[in-house]
Amino acid sequence: MKPLHTSLLAASALLASSIVAASPAAAQTPAAAGGAVCEIDQNKPQNVARATLAMAQAQSALASGDPTPQLRTVVGLLNAPGMKNENPVGRAYLLGSAYLLLLDRPSINPIAVRSSVGHTVDPTGIIDLYAAADSALSIVEQSSAACAAQVTPFRQQKPWLTVTNAAINAVNANKFDSAEIFAKRSLTLDKSSPYPYSVMATVEKNRKNYPAMLEYAKKTLAAAGTDTAYADVREQTRFEIATTATLRSEAAAGAEKKTLAREAITAWNELMAHSPAEVRATAAVANLATLYAVAGDSASIPKIYAPMLADPSKFGENALLQAGVVASQNKRPKDAAALFAAVVERNPYQRDALNNLAASYLFMDDFKKVGPVVAKLTALDPSNPDSWMLYAFMYSGLMKAEKTPKLKNAYTDS
Repeated sequence: MKPLHTSLLAASALLASSIVAASPAAAQTPAAAGGAVCEIDQNKPQNVARATLAMAQAQSALASGDPTPQLRTVVGLLNAPGMKNENPVGRAYLLGSAYLLLLDRPSINPIAVRSSVGHTVDPTGIIDLYAAADSALSIVEQSSAACAAQVTPFRQQKPWLTVTNAAINAVNANKFDSAEIFAKRSLTLDKSSPYPYSVMATVEKNRKNYPAMLEYAKKTLAAAGTDTAYADVREQTRFEIATTATLRSEAAAGAEKKTLAREAITAWNELMAHSPAEVRATAAVANLATLYAVAGDSASIPKIYAPMLADPSKFGENALLQAGVVASQNKRPKDAAALFAAVVERNPYQRDALNNLAASYLFMDDFKKVGPVVAKLTALDPSNPDSWMLYAFMYSGLMKAEKTPKLKNAYTDS
């Protein structure tokens, strides 16, 4: 099944509006937890103060024109030959801000010649603006916990949003090489979101690099955490882990096949425990039954549907129906009957459930329960000969169980 990736929908404010204070005074954020404040001095040395003024001019230019010239000035001032880095945090704060704003300019290539973004030292060299922004912001983050909290939202501003959506769109278009490039750029700016990890998991699965795929899938789940906004991401990721593990087991042989089957069993059970949704649970039941057999552990098959027997209301009718089929195939007609009955209770006109319920009662020799079920079947589809055959099996069973000759003959007449 093709992975589902939804484009990110986020309202992202203009970056400059939240980066630099209008005045050249020291930048300061509101008190964080515990009263800590991020204080960033933008007044010294002289080049930092001049860069602060140029950044304010770039901010003004955003509303009516192109801030690129002013941003180049910021970069040039902060990387001037012979500049003493007496204020590494203030310099890094402004430099990271400038790089992020440059990433949002359509005329700027993210992998650019250094002179094109304002560098005068090694002007013909190449700069990766994603990596450069990350390096600068990391210096600010490492200066204090309060500053780390201030930088976090910067990392998910428009440049990150744009490149992350590009990764998602590329993987959905099966452009896996491009998806990898965009996803890794996204991760360079911010490693807290599950989306780029999910894209990379899909890329590696397409390449059949399953160990790498599983590592990225685990990182997806870790980044998603328990946030309800990422519920779909978690469910899809667990499904991908389970289906990938199943494919690996199917392709293996001998002892490795059993080992991989057990890994797949763990993955499907994890999915069932967290996402008992209709489609996922139905697939999980069918795959688990096969995998337990491959692993040489058919005795554990009833564990698959034990939660369904305990509380059918938590599962959809297709999942319950599939579980009933699994129970029937493993010669457990009592379990099968209970599962099919749960489906019929929810949907009295489910023909497959009615047919299988009647068959389960026949296997249980509980012939008196067959009649009412078959009556519903024949009412739904009176021209179906299979339904009438169930009546024949029922009367045959009743006849064999009857000890009174006169009544036995009556069943024969029927």
